[in-house]
Amino acid sequence: MNKLTTLLITGLAGALALTGAACSSSNQSGTGGMTGTDGGGSGNTYPLASTSTGFVSDPVTGVIGAWFAYGDSVGSGANTSGPDTADSDCVKKGMFPVTDCSVINHPTPGMPFPPTDAATSKMCTDGVAAQVMNMAGNPDYSDLWGAGIGLDFNNPGGDAGVAGYADLSAYTGIEFDFSADILPTGALRVNFPFMGEHGTDSPYWGGATAMASNLTGTTASPQHVKFTWADIGGPFYLTQQTPPVDLSPYKFNPAAVQAIQFQVFTNTKATTPYSFCVANLALYK
Repeated sequence: MNKLTTLLITGLAGALALTGAACSSSNQSGTGGMTGTDGGGSGNTYPLASTSTGFVSDPVTGVIGAWFAYGDSVGSGANTSGPDTADSDCVKKGMFPVTDCSVINHPTPGMPFPPTDAATSKMCTDGVAAQVMNMAGNPDYSDLWGAGIGLDFNNPGGDAGVAGYADLSAYTGIEFDFSADILPTGALRVNFPFMGEHGTDSPYWGGATAMASNLTGTTASPQHVKFTWADIGGPFYLTQQTPPVDLSPYKFNPAAVQAIQFQVFTNTKATTPYSFCVANLALYK
């Protein structure tokens, strides 16, 4: 099952950290790829540059929000004291020991998320997505769904900040550079939570036909990714259920999109180490 988990995020508009709420899309195990529309940036590109604390406030596109880390081991009270594992999906809902949960080594959930390179707003993360365990005899994908990083498109922040929705329909799609030191092949999705999705199952890049997004870049050979809103679909795993879910009423709507999320999802066979970076995130026409 897939779910949206409310998390605490931190951003900065200027020089002060702001705490808000972000959402994360969970997972269903599986591997696969798709033919994407990768290629060099061209035409009118609108960079979503971040501050030194990972906050984006772009007056041209109207995107405002913080980069954040999220995972099944992170509760809504994540802050300087820790990730609040007690309130996480893994511990509170799944009732698993913290040792069975996903691990986020960097960045620290609930803290400002500085880019590793200011010129490209390069955001990096590393950790280990959990192995899915059984609950009541069934694989518990709802509570052991992985980890990742994301950016809210409409969340000014504040003590009670809540992620809203942005109208990005004036743009054709999105692009970024992807590189990985540890590439979780077939276990990464570029999720786009939006208003009107099926329950809390977010569509993703390539999600109409594959379990995972086609992210293949490495540190030695970075990948420039560019795709249109039409390339966002699914989630594919819902169509593989018995009976399959008809997703035709839940087509992705760029006029009401909440965030972009880079999620390492889980499986029942093993844990999934990861270490990757996203740079030069931009909208384009």
